[in-house]
Amino acid sequence: MDTTRVDICYRPLRIVWAVRLSDGESFRQAVRLNHALWGGRFNPIVLVDRADEARHIVELFRADIVLGVGDSKEVLEFLTKLPHLINPFFRDSLFISDSRGPTRARVLDIHNALFHWRDRPDWRALNQEGVRRFTCEPEDPLADTILVQYGAYPDPKSVGIDYGEVLSQATQLIDCHIRREAPIPLDVLDHPSFGYLTRHGLRRHHTVQGGWDFPGYFVGHAGSIEDLACFWNLRAADIQLKFIDAAHMSRYELIAPEYERRTQARLAPLANYHRRMAIWTRTLSRDDAVQLFNGRITTICQISEYTWDGSVRPPTMMFGQASSLGVFGKQQGKPKVSFALNDKAYCADQWFYTQHLVASVSVLGGDDDHSFHPPYVPEWNEFFARSMQFQHDRLRVEPERVGIIIDAADHDSFLCGLPTSALIEKLFDSIGMRAKLSNGGLIARQLISRLGGLGGARVFKIPGVRRLIRTHGLRDSFTKKAALELIGGFDPKNPGATFDDHKRLFIEQRPFNADLTPQMVFEYMVEKGLFRIGAELTCPSCNLPSWVALDALKQENICELCGDAFNASRQLVNGVFHYRRTGILGVERNSQGAIPVTLVLQQLDANLNDFRRDSTYAPSYELAPNPGIDLPKCEVDLVVVIPRTYPDRAEVIIGECKDRGESLDAKDIANLRRVADPFPRNRFETYILLAKLAQFTLSEIALAQSLNGPYQRRVILLTERELEPYHIYERTERELGTQSYGGFPDGLAAVTSHRYFQPGRPPAALCHLLRWPARAMVRLLDQHSSPPH
Repeated sequence: MDTTRVDICYRPLRIVWAVRLSDGESFRQAVRLNHALWGGRFNPIVLVDRADEARHIVELFRADIVLGVGDSKEVLEFLTKLPHLINPFFRDSLFISDSRGPTRARVLDIHNALFHWRDRPDWRALNQEGVRRFTCEPEDPLADTILVQYGAYPDPKSVGIDYGEVLSQATQLIDCHIRREAPIPLDVLDHPSFGYLTRHGLRRHHTVQGGWDFPGYFVGHAGSIEDLACFWNLRAADIQLKFIDAAHMSRYELIAPEYERRTQARLAPLANYHRRMAIWTRTLSRDDAVQLFNGRITTICQISEYTWDGSVRPPTMMFGQASSLGVFGKQQGKPKVSFALNDKAYCADQWFYTQHLVASVSVLGGDDDHSFHPPYVPEWNEFFARSMQFQHDRLRVEPERVGIIIDAADHDSFLCGLPTSALIEKLFDSIGMRAKLSNGGLIARQLISRLGGLGGARVFKIPGVRRLIRTHGLRDSFTKKAALELIGGFDPKNPGATFDDHKRLFIEQRPFNADLTPQMVFEYMVEKGLFRIGAELTCPSCNLPSWVALDALKQENICELCGDAFNASRQLVNGVFHYRRTGILGVERNSQGAIPVTLVLQQLDANLNDFRRDSTYAPSYELAPNPGIDLPKCEVDLVVVIPRTYPDRAEVIIGECKDRGESLDAKDIANLRRVADPFPRNRFETYILLAKLAQFTLSEIALAQSLNGPYQRRVILLTERELEPYHIYERTERELGTQSYGGFPDGLAAVTSHRYFQPGRPPAALCHLLRWPARAMVRLLDQHSSPPH
């Protein structure tokens, strides 16, 4: 068994609480429950009355589960719209009790945190200061803002655990009462509160790119649940904010100057852009907000529907990280990596076996048929779980990682590779189509396997190799001399192609200062099993030649045509070996498109960033619509799925590949358009790749351009000019004099648009004719009495 490194990030379950706007008590209960959980500070609260905004927040925070507070119809209906966030617990409650023992939490709580921190130096220093329990009178107009910022624990009768008692046993708990109408004391800044404890020990993970995160003030109305929920969710996105109610500015006269001073001191070492304090508000205009603080703060973050559509970007908050040694095995034909859950950043005592968290893992490994890097499509959580973990409710797909729900006492876990075929079938099933690997796809898969992976397909970059395969059918035999002439010789149908262009191509290991020769190429192909060695013998009885494979060759042979036995000794002494294509290259002369498809995949593998590590690819699928779906029955020559760094969407490339002598038609283009359009745009960026081992005609370019839209650039055109060099645009830069980059699909689409679709620019097909190398033009003139038009 092989081993690999498994990177583990331990993080809390991210719970989204759903409440009604008019149900203030349910909102307060959600706040109290969050303060009882370790990491609860980062659990958002959504208002189901604002359904669109609530769904955006669930998506933005990459929720693991959604729980309702209150039994209103609106809350229950909202929960039913998120079936992919499967509750992993038998009952919805986060607390479980029975007659045999005390009530226990089902996610990591403050009890676990206190037990874990008790012997740590940073906790001892914090403990000496004393944790403050900030309280106020229920009639205080700022009561809800004090609850949201400084915290309180739920009623022990409602959850079965007295967290205040647990805290008082673990540390020195000091009550601090905030008097009504009196200024809020500096104690809220100087001493840890319940609100601080729920986030202590957590830090950001690097997987999520940052968005707006300016610290400062949130200005709103203390009695507005909308403002309170908005403020809570901004802080849940790890933005440092203090709530300010403009109607009670005198209450902040002590803490506001000190808060600003400390915040500015913390921001001073940062770059200029990040030194700003900001005012966040839902209702104030920019001028009113600046005037409220006498011009001290001029950065205004106006909160709107777009704030929850990506402007704010909640990070992944974690307890800690670990690296583990993963051991590969097999389970149900899939690679399975097992690993220990070591270096735990929480208490793993058996007492806490009911408490759950997420082990977010990244596995280095996989093969062409399986992947450990699924695209971020949370709607497919159950599909990924059944394929990779076997427990349908214990897996969450994450940006660049896979989250496994574990309990605190677990000591090991595992992850299975996601089958490529299952992912491709699920991809097309999401648009209502059944996908089945075609005969051409089967041939391409076997061809890639025979060559040892996509890297071995570099041999097909050589035009003479493709010409050799096209020239001889499955039952044709040829000599080594004839093969070398085709590999290294001049092709009048492709005058721009020469073997000299590939002398520095490495198809296998050889001395660096040695050039590639046709002999090396042919030896490589025979060794890889693309051609079989044999002899061509003539039967004395029927006088017809037949080919006999080397493994079956004898001095006494039987004619496969007439069945007579004959002695072939003299023919063998005076003859030479003859070669035939193997069945792996298919029964058609163009190998059913397997070679163009394989060559395109090889070039994408060599030039697209992260293709080799993260991507899933498959050649040639037959597609058929499900009953009732208005989509065409057709075939795509290749499918590539590339996960991307959040919040970028996963990229899907579907392609049509043509060999020399074949052409694209309107039906091909129409089918590709109808297949590409339905992919959900909130999850996938879809590209259409058209490849041809010749130059595109003007009519083909016009058809390809029709696949783009006014604000959509998704077409990628590749010809032999891009497929034959090692770097995809190496020859393009040399012949057209333009510098091009192709590390990502959008870059390929941009170059295609520039080369082929720019108004007033000669199409690339014409540019190619005008820029033929001089030696190719001379050879062409030798073949024709006049130059071609």
